[in-house]
Amino acid sequence: MTSTHCSTTSLATLPQKTHSQQCLLPPTRLRHCDSDFEYSIHSPPPRFQRELTYIFPALRRQELKRILVVPVIQRCDNDMVGITVAANAERDVRLELFVEWGKLVVDRLRSVGMWADIMDPASGYPIYGAPGASPYPDVQGTQALLKYDIQNTGCCHVLLHPTWGSKIYPSTMFTTAPADILVRVIEEIQRSHPADK
Repeated sequence: MTSTHCSTTSLATLPQKTHSQQCLLPPTRLRHCDSDFEYSIHSPPPRFQRELTYIFPALRRQELKRILVVPVIQRCDNDMVGITVAANAERDVRLELFVEWGKLVVDRLRSVGMWADIMDPASGYPIYGAPGASPYPDVQGTQALLKYDIQNTGCCHVLLHPTWGSKIYPSTMFTTAPADILVRVIEEIQRSHPADK
């Protein structure tokens, strides 16, 4: 991770099977605080939307129909399958980086009157809103939308990225903002917050 430039590059070379039919923006890479991020934007199918009522109970039915799911994956230095001191320390760093980046995006969307929230990957509950009856499973949600493989490791499921393998940290953002507005906000954040601090 020696590059110091922010860039957003579409991963058009990924096999088509990795994108769901509701994919509005294929996996796109960016840099934040010298870390590789990848996000995609999805309009979830009706069954997925229904499940979100248990996660965001305050959202009205019309808002749920407009909700976009934004899986966000960070590339890691350590294999996240293992439970090692290094992997656990990196999980903490990746959590902080996601929350920092996610809050920049969510706060900007909210400042223009649009609903958005990010999930705490450690708990599965929203950072901004009141928690619902169910936590959001980042790994299973991302797998359902992007069709990435999952590796079972005892009681846990590990998402396998087509390029980064199990050296990833998945997390998720949700918004009712239109996809083009969301992309513009993310690009604005990239311009105003260089990859390196």
